[in-house]
Amino acid sequence: MVLAGFVVIGIIGLFLGIILGSLLGRVGGLQILAFILRIPITLVKSPKELKSKWKMWQELKDLRRVERLKRQKKIKELESHIGDHKKEIKKIRAQIRRVKWGF
Repeated sequence: MVLAGFVVIGIIGLFLGIILGSLLGRVGGLQILAFILRIPITLVKSPKELKSKWKMWQELKDLRRVERLKRQKKIKELESHIGDHKKEIKKIRAQIRRVKWGF
């Protein structure tokens, strides 16, 4: 029952999207779709422009990948630093227990 409701809502949404896209025209519909899906859509006029845009997007993608790897490396370093502190805390607690119990 609930699934049927979602299907009906999806079909209505699809038709509304088609109507809205046709009203706004080809470029407007693509821009709205890009905004909703959060994907980059760029209209180009020549293959040369397409190639330069493609290179630019690849460089941006590579830059984001490098930044993500740097963040992951920093997180790992911080986690290992925390792990070192945990080892020190365990040693201190063991020393406290030894002193407390007279060993």
